[in-house]
Amino acid sequence: MDRLQGQIREFFERTRAAAGRERLLVACSGGPDSAALLHVLAETGPLLGTEIGCAHVDHMLRGEESAEDARFVRAACAELGVPFHGTAIPVGDIVREQGGNVQDVCRAERYRFFGRVMEAEGYGLLATAHHADDVLETVLMKLVRGTSDAAPGIPDVRPFGPGLLVRPFLRVTREEILAYLSEKEIPYRTDPSNEKPDYTRNRFRSRIVPLLREENRQAALHVAHWDSERREDEAVLGELAHARFRQEAERLADGGIAVAAGEFSAMPSALQRRFIPILLDYLYRPGTPPSGRRLYGLIRSELQKSEGSGAVDLPGGWRLERSYGRAEFRRCTTADPGNGPAASDFPAGRWVEAGNGFRLFWSERAAAPDPLPAEGADVLYFDDVPPFPPAGIRASAAGDRLLLPNMEAPKRVSRIFIDEKIPRDQRAAWPLVTGRDGRIIAIPGIRYGAGFTRDAAAGCRYIFIVEDADGAAHAQEEAK
Repeated sequence: MDRLQGQIREFFERTRAAAGRERLLVACSGGPDSAALLHVLAETGPLLGTEIGCAHVDHMLRGEESAEDARFVRAACAELGVPFHGTAIPVGDIVREQGGNVQDVCRAERYRFFGRVMEAEGYGLLATAHHADDVLETVLMKLVRGTSDAAPGIPDVRPFGPGLLVRPFLRVTREEILAYLSEKEIPYRTDPSNEKPDYTRNRFRSRIVPLLREENRQAALHVAHWDSERREDEAVLGELAHARFRQEAERLADGGIAVAAGEFSAMPSALQRRFIPILLDYLYRPGTPPSGRRLYGLIRSELQKSEGSGAVDLPGGWRLERSYGRAEFRRCTTADPGNGPAASDFPAGRWVEAGNGFRLFWSERAAAPDPLPAEGADVLYFDDVPPFPPAGIRASAAGDRLLLPNMEAPKRVSRIFIDEKIPRDQRAAWPLVTGRDGRIIAIPGIRYGAGFTRDAAAGCRYIFIVEDADGAAHAQEEAK
């Protein structure tokens, strides 16, 4: 038994992928790799108790040349006694009409056809001819791109259509395949596009991989084994991460998730990294969750914090909002003007409902005697100097600033909210008081700008009163 036949037997014994599946469909383009796979499986299939079929797709991108590929594969199947399933798909027309990357469209349409054949003809397995050199190229490309995959290569078995997609050649090199074809005198077709430097894989294949093989001819096999071992490790770590997710993630009534920052921070780093993709998969099912090292890093950073507040906008309308030790993942709703105080005038001598439970009042002191001290009330005084007196009330906006007492430059309102530990979900509803020139002069219950004083004996002309309907005083520092 030669090396490739032995590898096929070892693969199916190790993975038990053929157990209970009597029909196997080989994806064959007619190129050297898939031609070798078709011939090896045609020989070893009966020994495995598996009936072999072949599927070929003409993408119609190379005119008569690609049509000849289809005739070549059909003839090879006839010679081997293997059922042939072929189709032609006008990928060029699809790209022109719908857009997209040609290679991506080719792959999507090809695998869609394979799935249909498996369903219609009762195939439980689809075999492709990816080999160890493909693993090496894939690992290098992903690492250079900055992949977040724990095992960045190619899995040898994965679910597909009504069954499994298998790759029996992942521990076989391209060199071994070419040697097998030469020894058996098996013809094959070549696709000139595989030599073009336009595609990233082709550049890695022609420029980088040869340098590694000069260092070690077995480099591809070593990387393929390394990737396989990483996948075994990942299976164990992934199950541990799923167990922690089931234990730590609190399902919210609206379909979101809440996570305690302290519990997340206590996890080993390896589980933290795997916890986040599991969480995103839960939120975005049945669709495809977003991924990427930067996104995972942003989420992980927030989940490791227990002080202050923070937020991360996620793709697809989801948002992470953290307030101290609790992080909530919720779907964003369309902005509602009612969520915050509507912009309004703030006339003298009249109580105004300002939103978030606040009532505000200002007038000349002669028209309103000083109120008695009360819980949940702030009483301040000011004179008629720009930007006073108060003129309006509105919600906060990006870039808002407030000049605080004894400060030379105004401070960002967003920073004040953070410093005063105001939960993020309350900030949009918090009213801001503006002066007659539009500048912000007060964040009721939190901070009051330069020009206000709490000293009733200061002789100021005007009085400003803030009442919190919840009965809680929020002011942290006296305005002077």
